[in-house]
Amino acid sequence: MKNPKGSNRPKNHPTLRSLAAEAGVSPMTFSLALRNRSQISLPTRKRLQKLAKQRGYQPDPTISKLMQHLRMRAPTRAQANICGLFITNTTGTAHRHVFAERVHTGLKQRAESLGFAYDRLEIPANASSTRLQDMVRTRGVEGLVLLPMPGQCDLTTLLDWKQFSVVSVTCSVIAPRVHTVVPNHYDNMIRACQKLAQSGFKRIGLAISRDWDERVRHRWAGAIYWQNECGGTEPVPPFIGVATGPRITDPHLADWLQAQRPDVIVVEAIDGELLNRALRSVPARQRPVVATMDGPDDQASRGMDQRPEEIGAVAIETLAGMISRGERGIPQRALNIMVDGEWMSRPR
Repeated sequence: MKNPKGSNRPKNHPTLRSLAAEAGVSPMTFSLALRNRSQISLPTRKRLQKLAKQRGYQPDPTISKLMQHLRMRAPTRAQANICGLFITNTTGTAHRHVFAERVHTGLKQRAESLGFAYDRLEIPANASSTRLQDMVRTRGVEGLVLLPMPGQCDLTTLLDWKQFSVVSVTCSVIAPRVHTVVPNHYDNMIRACQKLAQSGFKRIGLAISRDWDERVRHRWAGAIYWQNECGGTEPVPPFIGVATGPRITDPHLADWLQAQRPDVIVVEAIDGELLNRALRSVPARQRPVVATMDGPDDQASRGMDQRPEEIGAVAIETLAGMISRGERGIPQRALNIMVDGEWMSRPR
């Protein structure tokens, strides 16, 4: 076989076209089989993939990059082909959170810019896996994004994951283990503590729900412990609430403030009325400043913006590459991409 002009691959290197001819199928069929597309029957896919492996076939990265570029420039399909999965809580109401909504914005904008249609599917906690599988397939979905859930959950039996490319943007899904794109929780908290210490705060306290502490794999509490033991500030035991979800609703917050007397507390989300009541229980001159890990808001003029839109965009880019390469199902080694946040402060 004559070597194409400008190509560096060996003359005897198998090509997609030569393998397709050997297998008695079209190059398109062989390409779809290598990308594990369901349009090709499973026995045919396995046969062609085995042949490619036996012959030592390796795709030309230049051509692969070009084909991915052309696919990304294709017109948006009529049906959604990337879907965000979102579990409603036991009462049937959807869990809404500022971080999750901003991630959704990033997902949608990046998906549409790459030529994908994107939709968010809210699933009842008791949904039938068979009905859900049919629903997702009839929508023409190829890629799934696991969105932040109301509580930690195991979705192993929810779908036949082998049919989809999957990325998660949350630590609340404990199984199956798929590639994730999440905030750089530990470094973000270290950065927040450094900024607060530079502003003169000596007693930095963390107030967080137990559920949220587990979701972030104790990285925020770990960063606070390091800061207070090694970073030059005074030790303040964190307040761990009992509520499910991000919001602290534990009335013992006031007792913690009075006992520990932090001069600043770092929160993810907290019930506004509860916080104000707890703050009023402390003399005015001893009331701590509030900083947030969810960007400055009405209750906190300073905090860490974890850049949820960027997390959504990176998740879509990761998923688009997986779809292009035909990577479906649960990976043998799940990768974790962490996005750095940015410290924000505004005048009160």
